[in-house]
Amino acid sequence: MPLFLLSVAGACGALTPIPSVLNEFWRGGGRAGTLNLIRRSTASALGQALADGLELLEVEFPPLIERKTQFDDFSNVEELDANRDFGVQLALEPEIVSVAPADQLWLVFADDAEAQLAREAWPGQRYASATQTSIAGAIRMAGSEPLRPLGSSAADAAGNLAAMLGFGSKRAPAQAPPSAPAALQLVVQPGNGGPMEDWLNLEILREPGVPMICLNGALDKVTSGYYSDLLNPRLGECASRFFSQYVLALLPY
Repeated sequence: MPLFLLSVAGACGALTPIPSVLNEFWRGGGRAGTLNLIRRSTASALGQALADGLELLEVEFPPLIERKTQFDDFSNVEELDANRDFGVQLALEPEIVSVAPADQLWLVFADDAEAQLAREAWPGQRYASATQTSIAGAIRMAGSEPLRPLGSSAADAAGNLAAMLGFGSKRAPAQAPPSAPAALQLVVQPGNGGPMEDWLNLEILREPGVPMICLNGALDKVTSGYYSDLLNPRLGECASRFFSQYVLALLPY
């Protein structure tokens, strides 16, 4: 799983050196600190790209690289946790803070549960200074309504019926907290392992003039036809219209 740093701003023409322990078979020590290196390289490349006026940026890398080889099994929960931790720490890098200080940085997770887990895993004012929300919550804060996954209305109706019968509490729509307008949107693992609507909602969330960084959202699957346009025509149209504009900042090969 070697890593190639793509200098999207064109200031750096060299590939990222690959530590010898980052190969398909090595399971011993020596991988510790790899994510710190990736985070610093990512922040540097993103800083250059943002300074050059690029607004749609993608970061892709193996988030479990310190613990797994490409032959190891892993769960979606492990991947979500790793991306969550990386995103929270990336938000503190100076290249990001200089563009979007404090609550002007919208740290956007796939859903409300992931946003809550991020607040629980990273307590303290330093981490809470950013606006931490979900894709749906961010869209509502921006004054629009998100697309919902198939079956959401039925699930809500079932939950409310159970509450009426005394088997639970009625589900109230989440109210978006007041927030500063976004200067930068950092979206953590949308779509990959979640509903297709995550990707479609990113186009709704997009605001011209506000950079959007997509962290490990598997956009290559969206733009390459991995999901059949015949079976998913809305996603195919969205990919051609929106995701084809993204520029890669970090890419694993």
